[in-house]
Amino acid sequence: MISHLTEIEKAALPLIQGQPEWILLAALLQVLYYAVFAAIFKSAFYTVDIKSKVRDLIPVTLGALFVNVVAPTWGMAGAALYVDDASHRGESPARAAAGTLLAQTADFSAFALILAGGIAYLSTQNRLQNYEIAGTVVLVAILCSLAFTLILGQWHPILLMKLLGFLQSGINRLAKKVHRNAFFPDGWAARNAADFSNAAEAIEAHPEKLALTLGLALAAHLINISSLYALFLAFHQQIEFGPLVSGYAMGILFWNISPVPQGIGVVEGVMALVYTSLGIHGFIAALIVLAFRALNFWLPMLLGFILLRKVKID
Repeated sequence: MISHLTEIEKAALPLIQGQPEWILLAALLQVLYYAVFAAIFKSAFYTVDIKSKVRDLIPVTLGALFVNVVAPTWGMAGAALYVDDASHRGESPARAAAGTLLAQTADFSAFALILAGGIAYLSTQNRLQNYEIAGTVVLVAILCSLAFTLILGQWHPILLMKLLGFLQSGINRLAKKVHRNAFFPDGWAARNAADFSNAAEAIEAHPEKLALTLGLALAAHLINISSLYALFLAFHQQIEFGPLVSGYAMGILFWNISPVPQGIGVVEGVMALVYTSLGIHGFIAALIVLAFRALNFWLPMLLGFILLRKVKID
């Protein structure tokens, strides 16, 4: 946290420069966003027959932000937090892992719709850059791999376990050659194959619950976009829906795929570049993006650090 104090200060400073009523609305929308985001996990857990409450999942959701910063493992540390919390509440860790996987897949799938709209708009404006195309390809590859593994988990669980075992041994051999500890622990392939199989079975058994999870994921992104729009109004900057969604889509895209933990520095730069390329003054774009990151990431992450002690983990 100390190492990021400069970034936190830079992100929070614009919040005192905008119109207070719009800043307050943006902040309230962020509260609603994280409540709905926690509801995504509640719905996913419900799909795999795990009981949970939104108020209990909010500290876990915010704590996952902090954990993913201090333990950057492409979001796996935050996902493990949900599983560990559920197991301490007497639920099955395997089912909790399956529910977490479902929630993440639903979030990515809903975001893919937002991203498609942003890509389409940037393409029509001749503002689509190569790095944006490359990022989109990476996200599509992640979604396809999740879908493929879910299908294998349902139809060919043994084959899935063998493929994951091949991946585990290959990466661990590579880690050994560069004198690093094994990246995947023993039994990783078997556990993950079981998680994917459980998730696939849950989808097949409860399609209506999956639809609810997807609907909540899409609603969460729309609330997040509304919060960003309120910040544009806070700085007296009018913006149309197309540019608004395009900048948001690229920011969230690089939040998810950036090798930097939680896209720190990358998200801000990408969003500002997109908005300036679409006619927003560079200084105003930077202020709005920094304010958005303060409300959407930095302040919730700090709150997650405080609430983490309420999460039942080892």
